[in-house]
Amino acid sequence: MSELLPWQQTQWQLLQASRAQNRLPHALLLTGPQGLGKEIFARLFAQSLLCESPDNNTLPCGECRYCQLYQAGNHPDISLVMPLEGKKAISVDQIRQLGQFVILKSQYSGYKVVIISPAETMNINASNSLLKTLEEPSAETLLLLVTHQPAQLPATIRSRCQEIRFGSADAVAGREWLVQQLPNNADIDLLLAQADNAPLKALQLAQEGALEQRQTLLADLEQLSTRKFDPVTLAARCNKVGLILSLNSLYSWTVDMIRLKSTGQQAPHTANPDLHDRLLKLANQVSLTGLFQLQDRIRQALQEHERNLNPALIMESVLIQWQNTFCAKNRKIA
Repeated sequence: MSELLPWQQTQWQLLQASRAQNRLPHALLLTGPQGLGKEIFARLFAQSLLCESPDNNTLPCGECRYCQLYQAGNHPDISLVMPLEGKKAISVDQIRQLGQFVILKSQYSGYKVVIISPAETMNINASNSLLKTLEEPSAETLLLLVTHQPAQLPATIRSRCQEIRFGSADAVAGREWLVQQLPNNADIDLLLAQADNAPLKALQLAQEGALEQRQTLLADLEQLSTRKFDPVTLAARCNKVGLILSLNSLYSWTVDMIRLKSTGQQAPHTANPDLHDRLLKLANQVSLTGLFQLQDRIRQALQEHERNLNPALIMESVLIQWQNTFCAKNRKIA
């Protein structure tokens, strides 16, 4: 995908106006929720800086020799820094190599562009090494840091970058774009609700068959809640489907159950309106305190996954707590 997405027009025009006035900073921090295409934007903006003949909207032409080099992954004036295959973190060695790239002159007498994505995956040594580059920027070198978790970056990094914020996608533009990407029978509204109105995330959920998988998972959890299913067996199924997808589903359902429990049957905003009756039935079986504790445990499990802990043990622990929460004897329903 190499197109400017409909909800990115404001950010594009802002940066292109700064470029026209020779006011581009040496480092930009692209922030906002997942699923809005920040890395796509960064790559397209980088290509526009390197392009020989951008169009009237300053989009890259895609045909000049510089665009062809970029599209082939051979342009010498761009460096893409991301976790290596099989790794979750950007290492200090990668950032040190970047330092060598930055001090060299442009091969084509234009910009040199660096894209670091996701920037929050830099380890502490990598962040410290990048700080030296940010403190002594080279002429006509632009660093683009892409992140949906800016708080995980050191304040010293954030303070040396100009933040470009990507908020929630325009509802109409996002929906219209998604309609063009998916079959006519796709439940667009439900996908967007599951994806927090992030169109790219919704597209990914559709491609992964997430709506069908969540129906199966909820049915298994209903069985687990009455001890008709074994948490260890179910954990193996969840990890096969995907730990993050499963945990995100559990978290979303727990949040909805808390809303239903707190506000009554007609909670105004739930992420899973198609599962209203089933989630309400589950919510009525447990205390509000138990639901909050379950929510905390799922949030903790997501953090444990980021720290590379054993995924099988993470999922088993969550499901055991789920079962104990719903099957606890002599509980007091709040």
